[in-house]
Amino acid sequence: MDMEAGKILTNEEVIRELLELLKENAMKEQANDVFEICSYVDGLEKKIDSMTEELTSMQNQIKEMQEDTLINNAKKALSDAQERLNTRREQIKSQVHEVKEQVKFTAKSIVDEAKVKGRAALYRVSEFLGIKNKLLNIRENVRGVIRTTDNDIAKTALLGKGLREAGQTAANAFRTFADKPEVDYLQKEQKHTITKAVLAPMKAVKELFVSMELHLDASIDKLDNLAMNVRIDKEKCMKNTKSEKQKATDRAEAEPERAEAERVEAEVVYSPMVAEPQEYQYNVDAFEASRK
Repeated sequence: MDMEAGKILTNEEVIRELLELLKENAMKEQANDVFEICSYVDGLEKKIDSMTEELTSMQNQIKEMQEDTLINNAKKALSDAQERLNTRREQIKSQVHEVKEQVKFTAKSIVDEAKVKGRAALYRVSEFLGIKNKLLNIRENVRGVIRTTDNDIAKTALLGKGLREAGQTAANAFRTFADKPEVDYLQKEQKHTITKAVLAPMKAVKELFVSMELHLDASIDKLDNLAMNVRIDKEKCMKNTKSEKQKATDRAEAEPERAEAERVEAEVVYSPMVAEPQEYQYNVDAFEASRK
């Protein structure tokens, strides 16, 4: 395969560094979104590599097909179909490469800024939304390939059927000429060489494109999800910051009243008690004094 471990986006040092920064700053949801987006891009490249193998096999088998008049007429049409698929594969491969480079560039810019400005810079992960239009263009290209390939599959199947029936007719003609009974090929399930050499790999490539479309759908949804998670986190932080500021304001406003209350309380508690001077008499002397 063309993809090497070092080329996988999720293994890129800058992507790993960004994921670590997100996790360290309690942005786990955003870290998961970024990782999955990168995984989807890696998945697109893997599917392109698989297509390359199928199309190379298809090209080789077309070249090796038995030479005869009917096959020679069909080989050019089949080669054209294979070349169409290969051209679109190359276009999509180039588009995916552009997406990958943009992801790496954006990640590096965010990491560099986060090292200076801290958590606030990590909100820039929403800028990954910038690759959305590129992914939409790739998806449209993939959908076009699927439609074209469906048409080529139908024509190839029809061609294989025609060549098979022509061969069977020719075989029965020779059997008749040799005074041998004809063979009822309808009772035998036979496939022409084209079925194995062209139709099978063509169907395999089409399935890879269908799978790629699903990957693109998921990655586009994940980009929207990432932007939403960043927005929610921003709003939450703004709310918390506003709440803290309000508390600080309330404390500042309450400080004079609290100081006055403490001052009054101190006066009440610590002021000396003043009483009128009195002389108290007890026992008999007091009783006698009260009678006078």
